[in-house]
Amino acid sequence: LPPVVHLASGVHQGPLVIDQREKLVGDPGAVVRGGIVVRHDDVEISHVSVVGGVNGITVDGMRGVVLDHVTVVRPQEDGIHVRGDAITITHCNIDMRGVTYGQGIDISYSMNTGESMVSRCTVVGGQEGIVTHSSMSMLEHNRVEQTTMRGISMTEMSMGGVMHNTVRDAKGIGILCGDHSMCMIDRNDVAGTRIDPTGGDRMRRGYGLVVEFGAEADLGRNDLADNPLTMGVFIDSLVHWQRP
Repeated sequence: LPPVVHLASGVHQGPLVIDQREKLVGDPGAVVRGGIVVRHDDVEISHVSVVGGVNGITVDGMRGVVLDHVTVVRPQEDGIHVRGDAITITHCNIDMRGVTYGQGIDISYSMNTGESMVSRCTVVGGQEGIVTHSSMSMLEHNRVEQTTMRGISMTEMSMGGVMHNTVRDAKGIGILCGDHSMCMIDRNDVAGTRIDPTGGDRMRRGYGLVVEFGAEADLGRNDLADNPLTMGVFIDSLVHWQRP
Protein backbone atom coordinates (compact mmCIF):
# COMPACT_ATOMS: atom_id res chain seq x y z
CA LEU A 1 0.00 0.00 0.00
CA PRO A 2 1.26 3.51 -0.65
CA PRO A 3 2.31 5.68 2.27
CA VAL A 4 -0.28 8.10 3.66
CA VAL A 5 0.95 11.69 3.64
CA HIS A 6 -1.01 14.29 5.62
CA LEU A 7 -1.11 17.86 4.37
CA ALA A 8 -1.45 20.15 7.37
CA SER A 9 -4.12 22.79 7.71
CA GLY A 10 -3.20 26.14 6.19
CA VAL A 11 -1.97 27.48 2.85
CA HIS A 12 0.88 25.67 1.05
CA GLN A 13 2.60 27.38 -1.85
CA GLY A 14 2.59 25.28 -5.01
CA PRO A 15 2.83 23.96 -7.55
CA LEU A 16 2.93 20.81 -5.42
CA VAL A 17 4.54 17.95 -7.40
CA ILE A 18 3.78 14.36 -6.35
CA ASP A 19 6.51 12.10 -7.77
CA GLN A 20 6.06 8.96 -5.69
CA ARG A 21 3.25 6.51 -5.00
CA GLU A 22 1.29 7.94 -2.11
CA LYS A 23 -2.08 8.87 -0.67
CA LEU A 24 -2.21 12.59 0.08
CA VAL A 25 -4.86 13.45 2.67
CA GLY A 26 -5.57 17.05 3.58
CA ASP A 27 -6.31 18.01 7.14
CA PRO A 28 -9.31 20.36 7.55
CA GLY A 29 -8.41 23.71 5.95
CA ALA A 30 -5.50 22.37 3.82
CA VAL A 31 -5.07 24.56 0.72
CA VAL A 32 -2.50 24.39 -2.09
CA ARG A 33 -2.01 27.67 -3.92
CA GLY A 34 -0.63 27.27 -7.44
CA GLY A 35 -1.77 23.78 -8.46
CA ILE A 36 -0.93 20.10 -7.98
CA VAL A 37 0.96 18.04 -10.58
CA VAL A 38 0.83 14.23 -10.37
CA ARG A 39 3.93 12.57 -11.84
CA HIS A 40 3.60 9.03 -10.53
CA ASP A 41 1.20 6.11 -10.86
CA ASP A 42 -1.16 5.01 -8.06
CA VAL A 43 -1.60 8.38 -6.37
CA GLU A 44 -4.73 9.25 -4.40
CA ILE A 45 -5.53 12.82 -3.36
CA SER A 46 -8.37 13.49 -0.96
CA HIS A 47 -9.80 16.41 1.03
CA VAL A 48 -7.46 19.00 -0.46
CA SER A 49 -8.40 22.42 -1.87
CA VAL A 50 -6.46 23.99 -4.73
CA VAL A 51 -6.50 27.68 -5.62
CA GLY A 52 -5.05 28.93 -8.90
CA GLY A 53 -2.32 27.25 -10.90
CA VAL A 54 -2.15 26.81 -14.66
CA ASN A 55 -4.42 23.82 -14.09
CA GLY A 56 -5.79 23.10 -10.66
CA ILE A 57 -4.72 19.44 -10.78
CA THR A 58 -2.70 18.00 -13.69
CA VAL A 59 -2.45 14.25 -14.35
CA ASP A 60 -0.50 13.43 -17.52
CA GLY A 61 -0.06 9.74 -18.43
CA MET A 62 -0.20 8.39 -14.87
CA ARG A 63 -2.13 5.18 -14.07
CA GLY A 64 -4.37 4.45 -11.11
CA VAL A 65 -4.90 8.05 -9.95
CA VAL A 66 -7.88 8.76 -7.70
CA LEU A 67 -9.17 12.24 -6.79
CA ASP A 68 -11.71 12.20 -3.97
CA HIS A 69 -13.30 15.21 -2.23
CA VAL A 70 -11.00 17.74 -3.93
CA THR A 71 -11.91 21.38 -4.49
CA VAL A 72 -10.44 23.58 -7.23
CA VAL A 73 -11.00 27.33 -7.44
CA ARG A 74 -10.14 29.60 -10.40
CA PRO A 75 -7.17 28.03 -12.18
CA GLN A 76 -5.85 29.72 -15.31
CA GLU A 77 -6.95 26.89 -17.63
CA ASP A 78 -8.59 23.60 -16.52
CA GLY A 79 -9.80 22.64 -13.10
CA ILE A 80 -8.76 18.98 -13.44
CA HIS A 81 -6.64 18.27 -16.53
CA VAL A 82 -6.14 14.59 -17.43
CA ARG A 83 -4.19 13.23 -20.40
CA GLY A 84 -3.20 9.77 -21.58
CA ASP A 85 -4.68 7.46 -18.92
CA ALA A 86 -7.86 6.63 -17.07
CA ILE A 87 -8.74 8.28 -13.76
CA THR A 88 -11.34 8.13 -11.00
CA ILE A 89 -12.77 11.46 -9.78
CA THR A 90 -15.46 11.53 -7.09
CA HIS A 91 -17.14 14.16 -4.90
CA CYS A 92 -15.22 17.12 -6.35
CA ASN A 93 -16.13 20.82 -6.46
CA ILE A 94 -14.76 22.96 -9.28
CA ASP A 95 -15.32 26.74 -9.40
CA MET A 96 -14.43 28.08 -12.86
CA ARG A 97 -16.31 31.36 -12.68
CA GLY A 98 -14.29 34.09 -14.36
CA VAL A 99 -12.08 31.57 -16.23
CA THR A 100 -12.80 32.41 -19.87
CA TYR A 101 -11.31 29.46 -21.74
CA GLY A 102 -10.94 26.64 -19.23
CA GLN A 103 -12.84 23.41 -18.65
CA GLY A 104 -13.90 22.18 -15.26
CA ILE A 105 -12.81 18.57 -15.90
CA ASP A 106 -11.04 17.61 -19.16
CA ILE A 107 -10.19 13.92 -19.76
CA SER A 108 -8.48 13.36 -23.11
CA TYR A 109 -6.64 10.76 -25.24
CA SER A 110 -7.02 7.75 -22.93
CA MET A 111 -9.19 5.43 -25.05
CA ASN A 112 -6.85 2.44 -24.76
CA THR A 113 -6.08 2.73 -21.06
CA GLY A 114 -9.38 1.77 -19.42
CA GLU A 115 -12.51 3.55 -18.27
CA SER A 116 -12.49 6.83 -16.39
CA MET A 117 -15.16 7.68 -13.83
CA VAL A 118 -16.44 11.12 -12.86
CA SER A 119 -19.10 10.88 -10.18
CA ARG A 120 -20.89 13.27 -7.82
CA CYS A 121 -18.92 16.35 -8.79
CA THR A 122 -20.17 19.93 -9.03
CA VAL A 123 -18.74 22.27 -11.67
CA VAL A 124 -19.71 25.93 -11.95
CA GLY A 125 -18.54 28.13 -14.84
CA GLY A 126 -15.88 27.68 -17.51
CA GLN A 127 -16.36 26.85 -21.19
CA GLU A 128 -17.33 23.23 -20.58
CA GLY A 129 -18.13 21.65 -17.25
CA ILE A 130 -17.03 18.08 -18.03
CA VAL A 131 -15.53 17.05 -21.39
CA THR A 132 -13.94 13.89 -22.78
CA HIS A 133 -11.91 13.61 -25.99
CA SER A 134 -10.97 10.18 -27.37
CA SER A 135 -11.62 8.57 -24.02
CA MET A 136 -13.82 5.91 -22.45
CA SER A 137 -15.69 7.39 -19.50
CA MET A 138 -18.70 7.15 -17.25
CA LEU A 139 -20.06 10.55 -16.15
CA GLU A 140 -22.67 10.00 -13.44
CA HIS A 141 -24.56 11.99 -10.80
CA ASN A 142 -22.74 15.26 -11.51
CA ARG A 143 -24.07 18.83 -11.49
CA VAL A 144 -22.85 21.40 -14.03
CA GLU A 145 -23.92 25.06 -14.07
CA GLN A 146 -23.25 28.35 -15.89
CA THR A 147 -20.94 27.14 -18.65
CA THR A 148 -20.29 29.29 -21.71
CA MET A 149 -19.98 26.64 -24.45
CA ARG A 150 -21.48 23.30 -23.35
CA GLY A 151 -22.40 21.68 -20.07
CA ILE A 152 -21.21 18.09 -20.61
CA SER A 153 -19.45 16.87 -23.77
CA MET A 154 -18.41 13.43 -24.97
CA THR A 155 -16.57 13.98 -28.24
CA GLU A 156 -13.70 13.05 -30.60
CA MET A 157 -14.47 9.31 -30.81
CA SER A 158 -15.15 8.90 -27.10
CA MET A 159 -17.26 6.09 -25.69
CA GLY A 160 -19.23 5.86 -22.49
CA GLY A 161 -22.20 6.97 -20.47
CA VAL A 162 -23.69 10.30 -19.45
CA MET A 163 -26.19 9.33 -16.79
CA HIS A 164 -28.11 10.88 -13.88
CA ASN A 165 -26.48 14.31 -14.35
CA THR A 166 -28.02 17.74 -13.78
CA VAL A 167 -27.13 20.59 -16.17
CA ARG A 168 -28.32 24.15 -15.58
CA ASP A 169 -27.82 27.44 -17.43
CA ALA A 170 -25.38 26.20 -20.08
CA LYS A 171 -24.87 28.46 -23.09
CA GLY A 172 -25.63 26.91 -26.46
CA ILE A 173 -25.78 23.18 -25.64
CA GLY A 174 -26.55 21.32 -22.44
CA ILE A 175 -25.17 17.86 -23.33
CA LEU A 176 -23.18 16.99 -26.48
CA CYS A 177 -22.38 13.62 -28.05
CA GLY A 178 -20.14 14.52 -30.95
CA ASP A 179 -17.53 13.63 -33.57
CA HIS A 180 -18.02 9.86 -34.04
CA SER A 181 -18.50 9.21 -30.33
CA MET A 182 -20.75 6.46 -28.98
CA CYS A 183 -22.78 7.62 -25.98
CA MET A 184 -25.34 6.19 -23.59
CA ILE A 185 -27.38 9.17 -22.36
CA ASP A 186 -29.99 8.40 -19.71
CA ARG A 187 -31.77 10.00 -16.74
CA ASN A 188 -30.22 13.44 -17.17
CA ASP A 189 -32.02 16.65 -16.21
CA VAL A 190 -31.11 19.60 -18.44
CA ALA A 191 -32.82 22.97 -18.04
CA GLY A 192 -32.27 26.65 -18.69
CA THR A 193 -29.92 26.26 -21.66
CA ARG A 194 -29.30 29.70 -23.15
CA ILE A 195 -29.33 30.60 -26.85
CA ASP A 196 -25.91 31.61 -28.19
CA PRO A 197 -26.59 34.41 -30.70
CA THR A 198 -23.00 34.71 -31.92
CA GLY A 199 -21.63 33.02 -35.04
CA GLY A 200 -24.88 31.77 -36.52
CA ASP A 201 -24.28 28.16 -35.44
CA ARG A 202 -27.70 26.51 -35.48
CA MET A 203 -26.50 23.77 -33.13
CA ARG A 204 -26.15 26.42 -30.43
CA ARG A 205 -29.74 27.58 -30.29
CA GLY A 206 -30.30 26.44 -26.75
CA TYR A 207 -30.54 22.67 -27.23
CA GLY A 208 -30.79 20.46 -24.18
CA LEU A 209 -29.04 17.67 -26.11
CA VAL A 210 -27.10 17.60 -29.39
CA VAL A 211 -25.82 14.53 -31.28
CA GLU A 212 -23.58 15.58 -34.17
CA PHE A 213 -20.93 14.69 -36.77
CA GLY A 214 -21.22 10.93 -37.13
CA ALA A 215 -21.96 10.27 -33.46
CA GLU A 216 -24.26 7.52 -32.21
CA ALA A 217 -26.34 7.89 -29.06
CA ASP A 218 -28.54 5.47 -27.11
CA LEU A 219 -31.13 7.63 -25.35
CA GLY A 220 -33.15 6.81 -22.27
CA ARG A 221 -35.45 8.97 -20.18
CA ASN A 222 -33.88 12.42 -20.16
CA ASP A 223 -35.71 15.55 -19.03
CA LEU A 224 -34.99 18.15 -21.72
CA ALA A 225 -38.27 20.06 -21.79
CA ASP A 226 -37.24 23.29 -20.06
CA ASN A 227 -34.92 24.52 -22.82
CA PRO A 228 -35.51 26.65 -25.95
CA LEU A 229 -35.04 23.43 -28.00
CA THR A 230 -35.00 19.89 -26.67
CA MET A 231 -32.77 17.85 -29.00
CA GLY A 232 -30.88 18.25 -32.27
CA VAL A 233 -29.34 15.52 -34.44
CA PHE A 234 -26.87 16.76 -37.08
CA ILE A 235 -24.41 15.63 -39.76
CA ASP A 236 -24.87 11.88 -40.26
CA SER A 237 -25.54 11.02 -36.62
CA LEU A 238 -27.76 8.23 -35.28
CA VAL A 239 -30.06 8.08 -32.27
CA HIS A 240 -31.50 4.90 -30.74
CA TRP A 241 -34.32 5.11 -28.22
CA GLN A 242 -34.19 2.65 -25.34
CA ARG A 243 -37.39 0.81 -24.61
CA PRO A 244 -39.10 1.84 -21.35
